[in-house]
Amino acid sequence: AKPGSRERMLDAARAEIVSHGIARTSVAAIAERAGVSRPTLYRQCGDKDQIVAAVAQREVVDFFTRASFIIAGLRSSQEKLIEAFGMGMREAREHPVVRALRDFETDSFTRRLVEMDTPPYRSVISVAAALLSDGNHSTSVMETTLDLSLRITATFLISPSPYSPAGDDDSARAFAHRYLLPILQAAREAS
Repeated sequence: AKPGSRERMLDAARAEIVSHGIARTSVAAIAERAGVSRPTLYRQCGDKDQIVAAVAQREVVDFFTRASFIIAGLRSSQEKLIEAFGMGMREAREHPVVRALRDFETDSFTRRLVEMDTPPYRSVISVAAALLSDGNHSTSVMETTLDLSLRITATFLISPSPYSPAGDDDSARAFAHRYLLPILQAAREAS
């Protein structure tokens, strides 16, 4: 991204969040890292809450872009769900922004994970359901399945369990196969 561009400023904000967490990241530090003045940062990106929201939105879009490429070659909703869950658990373990939120923002991270009934959450569910649905599983069936699956995942993030699929991709896929495919089947039968 070119110097002074909005993308470069959001890159700087992301780097500050990864290094210090949201609470300890200041607009001044973001501006300094981006090499712009605070008024320029405010004009291009808004206040701190708007900057954090823009960084989060960019990360979600990036995740779905990568996920859509990975699951594009898979035919069934079952295969897509297993692969998407594996990818989601990997992101929960390895993604720098998620790690920073977990490490620096423990209380607010937990609160955000349990306050799921929000417009951004519903819109993520809709986009993901469209990606994962197939001829046998409608978007509404996938929305129900994803909601339950994400709530399970959030629980693992808040309170890791020796029974959880957090260790590696294969154990996450095995968990999804064993526990999430029955949820998908139940959602389909209930529709």
